[in-house]
Amino acid sequence: MKSNDYIRFLTEETIKYMNLSSEEKKERKQQKKQSTNQLYSNKWLGVIPFSIQSWYHKRKNSRN
Repeated sequence: MKSNDYIRFLTEETIKYMNLSSEEKKERKQQKKQSTNQLYSNKWLGVIPFSIQSWYHKRKNSRN
């Protein structure tokens, strides 16, 4: 990709973002936040946090 193409792409994306309404920007931000919060520990640490959490909940529920 030539630098001219890259600058054109950045300019187009910036203009698209600037033309969004504030409600659409808030909605986009909220969706991104929800999707990253759910998978953060699994994304960076793999299955180990999930297995520990699962084991903890199983142990906690068996005591009651």
